[in-house]
Amino acid sequence: LLHWYHKQAKSYPWRISSDPYKIWLSEVMLQQTKIQTIAPYYDKWILALPNIQSVANTSIDNILKLWEGLGYYNRAKNFHKSCQIIINQFDGYLPQSPEVFQTLPGVGPYITAAVMSIAFNITMPSIDVNAIRFTSRFFAIKAIHNRSNKEIFEKLCILIDDNNPGDFNQAIMDLGREVCTMATPLCKTCPVHDNCLSYVNKSVNKYPDVIKKSIKPKYHVAIGIIWQNGKILITKRLPNKLLGGMWEFPGGKVENQETSEECLA
Repeated sequence: LLHWYHKQAKSYPWRISSDPYKIWLSEVMLQQTKIQTIAPYYDKWILALPNIQSVANTSIDNILKLWEGLGYYNRAKNFHKSCQIIINQFDGYLPQSPEVFQTLPGVGPYITAAVMSIAFNITMPSIDVNAIRFTSRFFAIKAIHNRSNKEIFEKLCILIDDNNPGDFNQAIMDLGREVCTMATPLCKTCPVHDNCLSYVNKSVNKYPDVIKKSIKPKYHVAIGIIWQNGKILITKRLPNKLLGGMWEFPGGKVENQETSEECLA
Protein backbone atom coordinates (compact mmCIF):
# COMPACT_ATOMS: atom_id res chain seq x y z
CA LEU A 1 0.00 0.00 0.00
CA LEU A 2 2.79 2.44 0.90
CA HIS A 3 4.76 1.50 -2.21
CA TRP A 4 1.67 2.29 -4.33
CA TYR A 5 1.18 5.60 -2.51
CA HIS A 6 4.79 6.75 -2.82
CA LYS A 7 4.72 5.93 -6.51
CA GLN A 8 1.47 7.66 -7.46
CA ALA A 9 0.72 10.24 -4.72
CA LYS A 10 -0.29 13.60 -6.16
CA SER A 11 1.80 16.58 -5.09
CA TYR A 12 -0.80 18.78 -3.43
CA PRO A 13 0.60 22.01 -1.87
CA TRP A 14 -0.20 20.89 1.70
CA ARG A 15 1.61 17.58 1.18
CA ILE A 16 4.93 19.22 0.46
CA SER A 17 4.81 21.07 3.79
CA SER A 18 5.74 19.79 7.25
CA ASP A 19 4.13 22.79 8.96
CA PRO A 20 1.46 21.44 11.37
CA TYR A 21 -0.62 24.59 10.80
CA LYS A 22 -0.80 24.02 7.05
CA ILE A 23 -1.53 20.31 7.47
CA TRP A 24 -4.31 21.10 9.94
CA LEU A 25 -5.80 23.77 7.64
CA SER A 26 -5.85 21.37 4.69
CA GLU A 27 -7.62 18.68 6.70
CA VAL A 28 -10.26 21.17 7.86
CA MET A 29 -10.83 22.27 4.26
CA LEU A 30 -10.97 18.66 3.05
CA GLN A 31 -13.85 17.81 5.37
CA GLN A 32 -16.98 17.52 3.21
CA THR A 33 -15.16 19.06 0.23
CA LYS A 34 -13.62 17.37 -2.82
CA ILE A 35 -9.84 17.45 -2.83
CA GLN A 36 -9.59 19.00 -6.31
CA THR A 37 -11.76 21.91 -5.15
CA ILE A 38 -9.67 23.18 -2.28
CA ALA A 39 -6.25 23.85 -3.85
CA PRO A 40 -6.99 27.46 -4.95
CA TYR A 41 -8.72 28.21 -1.64
CA TYR A 42 -5.77 26.78 0.27
CA ASP A 43 -3.24 28.83 -1.71
CA LYS A 44 -5.27 32.04 -1.27
CA TRP A 45 -5.65 31.42 2.45
CA ILE A 46 -1.95 30.71 3.06
CA LEU A 47 -0.99 33.84 1.12
CA ALA A 48 -3.28 35.96 3.32
CA LEU A 49 -2.85 34.09 6.62
CA PRO A 50 0.48 32.21 6.64
CA ASN A 51 0.43 31.10 10.29
CA ILE A 52 -1.65 30.58 13.41
CA GLN A 53 -0.90 34.07 14.73
CA SER A 54 -2.23 35.74 11.58
CA VAL A 55 -5.47 33.74 11.78
CA ALA A 56 -5.94 34.62 15.44
CA ASN A 57 -5.37 38.33 14.78
CA THR A 58 -7.73 38.72 11.82
CA SER A 59 -11.46 39.43 12.00
CA ILE A 60 -14.18 36.83 11.57
CA ASP A 61 -15.41 38.83 8.55
CA ASN A 62 -12.04 38.32 6.84
CA ILE A 63 -12.11 34.61 7.76
CA LEU A 64 -15.55 34.14 6.21
CA LYS A 65 -14.56 36.10 3.09
CA LEU A 66 -11.51 33.87 2.52
CA TRP A 67 -13.68 30.79 3.07
CA GLU A 68 -16.39 32.05 0.71
CA GLY A 69 -17.44 29.29 -1.69
CA LEU A 70 -16.24 26.32 0.39
CA GLY A 71 -19.47 26.05 2.39
CA TYR A 72 -20.00 24.56 5.86
CA TYR A 73 -18.81 27.84 7.38
CA ASN A 74 -18.69 26.52 10.93
CA ARG A 75 -15.41 24.88 9.91
CA ALA A 76 -13.89 28.32 9.35
CA LYS A 77 -15.38 29.79 12.53
CA ASN A 78 -14.07 26.92 14.65
CA PHE A 79 -10.64 27.13 13.01
CA HIS A 80 -10.53 30.84 13.87
CA LYS A 81 -11.51 30.17 17.51
CA SER A 82 -8.98 27.33 17.79
CA CYS A 83 -6.12 29.49 16.52
CA GLN A 84 -6.99 32.13 19.12
CA ILE A 85 -6.96 29.47 21.85
CA ILE A 86 -3.58 28.18 20.66
CA ILE A 87 -2.11 31.69 20.83
CA ASN A 88 -3.59 32.38 24.28
CA GLN A 89 -3.05 28.99 25.92
CA PHE A 90 -0.28 27.16 24.04
CA ASP A 91 2.20 29.95 23.17
CA GLY A 92 1.23 29.73 19.51
CA TYR A 93 2.25 26.09 19.05
CA LEU A 94 -0.21 23.47 17.91
CA PRO A 95 -0.57 20.89 20.72
CA GLN A 96 1.20 17.59 19.98
CA SER A 97 -0.97 15.68 22.44
CA PRO A 98 -3.97 14.08 20.66
CA GLU A 99 -6.06 14.42 23.83
CA VAL A 100 -5.32 18.14 24.12
CA PHE A 101 -5.64 18.87 20.40
CA GLN A 102 -9.07 17.25 20.31
CA THR A 103 -10.39 19.72 22.89
CA LEU A 104 -10.14 22.56 20.36
CA PRO A 105 -13.37 23.72 18.64
CA GLY A 106 -14.12 21.71 15.49
CA VAL A 107 -11.38 19.14 16.11
CA GLY A 108 -12.90 15.66 16.13
CA PRO A 109 -11.38 12.16 15.97
CA TYR A 110 -10.70 12.28 12.22
CA ILE A 111 -8.96 15.68 12.24
CA THR A 112 -6.98 14.65 15.33
CA ALA A 113 -5.71 11.40 13.82
CA ALA A 114 -4.92 12.95 10.43
CA VAL A 115 -2.94 15.88 11.85
CA MET A 116 -1.19 13.90 14.59
CA SER A 117 -0.08 11.17 12.16
CA ILE A 118 0.97 13.44 9.28
CA ALA A 119 2.49 16.32 11.26
CA PHE A 120 3.94 14.50 14.29
CA ASN A 121 4.26 10.86 13.14
CA ILE A 122 1.95 9.62 15.89
CA THR A 123 0.40 6.23 15.13
CA MET A 124 -3.34 6.90 14.87
CA PRO A 125 -5.57 5.63 12.05
CA SER A 126 -7.74 8.42 10.63
CA ILE A 127 -11.23 7.21 9.78
CA ASP A 128 -13.13 9.01 7.03
CA VAL A 129 -15.63 7.62 4.52
CA ASN A 130 -12.77 6.36 2.33
CA ALA A 131 -11.18 4.45 5.21
CA ILE A 132 -14.54 2.97 6.20
CA ARG A 133 -15.27 1.84 2.64
CA PHE A 134 -11.82 0.35 2.06
CA THR A 135 -11.64 -1.44 5.42
CA SER A 136 -15.20 -2.71 5.12
CA ARG A 137 -14.40 -4.31 1.77
CA PHE A 138 -10.93 -5.51 2.70
CA PHE A 139 -12.17 -7.41 5.78
CA ALA A 140 -15.75 -8.01 4.52
CA ILE A 141 -17.29 -6.04 7.38
CA LYS A 142 -20.91 -4.96 6.99
CA ALA A 143 -19.96 -1.50 8.14
CA ILE A 144 -22.54 1.21 8.56
CA HIS A 145 -21.12 4.72 8.98
CA ASN A 146 -20.86 5.78 12.63
CA ARG A 147 -22.04 2.35 13.82
CA SER A 148 -19.08 0.13 12.94
CA ASN A 149 -16.26 2.62 13.52
CA LYS A 150 -14.93 0.69 16.52
CA GLU A 151 -14.39 -2.46 14.43
CA ILE A 152 -12.97 -0.42 11.55
CA PHE A 153 -10.62 1.34 14.00
CA GLU A 154 -9.40 -1.95 15.46
CA LYS A 155 -8.66 -3.39 12.01
CA LEU A 156 -6.78 -0.26 10.91
CA CYS A 157 -4.74 -0.34 14.13
CA ILE A 158 -3.50 -3.76 13.01
CA LEU A 159 -2.65 -2.58 9.49
CA ILE A 160 -1.17 0.88 10.12
CA ASP A 161 2.57 1.32 9.67
CA ASP A 162 4.09 2.56 12.95
CA ASN A 163 7.06 4.07 11.14
CA ASN A 164 4.99 5.97 8.59
CA PRO A 165 1.43 6.48 9.92
CA GLY A 166 0.86 9.75 8.06
CA ASP A 167 1.57 8.26 4.64
CA PHE A 168 -0.48 5.19 5.56
CA ASN A 169 -3.54 7.32 6.37
CA GLN A 170 -3.12 9.38 3.22
CA ALA A 171 -2.67 6.19 1.19
CA ILE A 172 -5.99 4.84 2.48
CA MET A 173 -7.68 8.15 1.64
CA ASP A 174 -6.24 8.21 -1.87
CA LEU A 175 -7.06 4.56 -2.49
CA GLY A 176 -10.67 5.08 -1.41
CA ARG A 177 -11.01 8.26 -3.43
CA GLU A 178 -9.40 7.08 -6.67
CA VAL A 179 -9.58 3.25 -6.74
CA CYS A 180 -11.89 1.78 -4.11
CA THR A 181 -14.73 4.09 -5.09
CA MET A 182 -18.34 3.59 -4.06
CA ALA A 183 -20.02 3.15 -7.43
CA THR A 184 -17.41 1.66 -9.76
CA PRO A 185 -14.36 0.42 -7.83
CA LEU A 186 -11.26 -0.27 -9.95
CA CYS A 187 -10.42 -3.50 -8.16
CA LYS A 188 -8.00 -4.87 -10.74
CA THR A 189 -5.74 -1.84 -10.32
CA CYS A 190 -5.90 -1.96 -6.51
CA PRO A 191 -2.47 -2.75 -5.01
CA VAL A 192 -3.96 -4.98 -2.28
CA HIS A 193 -6.84 -6.72 -4.09
CA ASP A 194 -5.29 -10.19 -3.64
CA ASN A 195 -5.84 -9.83 0.11
CA CYS A 196 -9.24 -8.15 -0.10
CA LEU A 197 -11.91 -10.58 1.16
CA SER A 198 -14.78 -8.97 -0.70
CA TYR A 199 -12.81 -9.02 -3.97
CA VAL A 200 -11.73 -12.64 -3.51
CA ASN A 201 -15.34 -13.61 -2.72
CA LYS A 202 -16.72 -11.50 -5.61
CA SER A 203 -18.90 -9.48 -3.25
CA VAL A 204 -17.38 -5.99 -3.43
CA ASN A 205 -20.74 -4.39 -4.23
CA LYS A 206 -22.15 -5.64 -0.91
CA TYR A 207 -19.79 -3.53 1.20
CA PRO A 208 -20.26 -1.29 3.06
CA ASP A 209 -23.93 -1.04 3.95
CA VAL A 210 -25.27 2.28 2.76
CA ILE A 211 -27.69 4.37 4.79
CA LYS A 212 -30.33 5.96 2.62
CA LYS A 213 -30.05 9.71 2.80
CA SER A 214 -33.09 11.65 3.92
CA ILE A 215 -34.76 13.86 1.35
CA LYS A 216 -33.47 17.41 1.52
CA PRO A 217 -36.19 19.95 2.29
CA LYS A 218 -36.90 22.68 -0.22
CA TYR A 219 -38.03 26.17 0.71
CA HIS A 220 -39.42 29.04 -1.33
CA VAL A 221 -37.63 32.25 -0.46
CA ALA A 222 -38.34 35.85 -1.41
CA ILE A 223 -35.41 38.26 -1.77
CA GLY A 224 -35.62 42.03 -2.03
CA ILE A 225 -33.04 44.25 -3.70
CA ILE A 226 -33.36 47.74 -2.25
CA TRP A 227 -31.18 50.57 -3.49
CA GLN A 228 -30.97 54.31 -2.99
CA ASN A 229 -28.44 56.92 -4.07
CA GLY A 230 -26.11 54.31 -5.53
CA LYS A 231 -26.18 52.11 -2.42
CA ILE A 232 -27.70 48.63 -2.02
CA LEU A 233 -29.07 47.33 1.27
CA ILE A 234 -27.57 44.09 2.58
CA THR A 235 -27.92 42.54 6.02
CA LYS A 236 -25.70 40.36 8.19
CA ARG A 237 -27.16 37.12 9.53
CA LEU A 238 -27.21 36.72 13.30
CA PRO A 239 -24.07 34.91 14.55
CA ASN A 240 -26.01 32.12 16.31
CA LYS A 241 -28.17 31.28 13.27
CA LEU A 242 -27.55 29.15 10.16
CA LEU A 243 -24.81 30.77 8.06
CA GLY A 244 -24.28 33.24 10.91
CA GLY A 245 -22.11 36.24 10.07
CA MET A 246 -22.73 35.92 6.32
CA TRP A 247 -24.17 38.79 4.27
CA GLU A 248 -27.41 38.60 2.28
CA PHE A 249 -30.15 40.61 0.64
CA PRO A 250 -33.12 41.12 2.99
CA GLY A 251 -35.82 38.48 2.64
CA GLY A 252 -37.06 35.24 4.11
CA LYS A 253 -39.03 32.02 3.70
CA VAL A 254 -42.43 32.29 2.05
CA GLU A 255 -45.10 30.83 4.36
CA ASN A 256 -48.19 28.93 3.20
CA GLN A 257 -50.85 31.10 1.61
CA GLU A 258 -48.39 34.00 1.44
CA THR A 259 -47.23 35.86 -1.65
CA SER A 260 -43.60 36.81 -2.18
CA GLU A 261 -44.55 40.48 -1.81
CA GLU A 262 -46.27 39.80 1.53
CA CYS A 263 -43.25 37.85 2.70
CA LEU A 264 -40.89 40.73 1.88
CA ALA A 265 -43.12 43.29 3.58
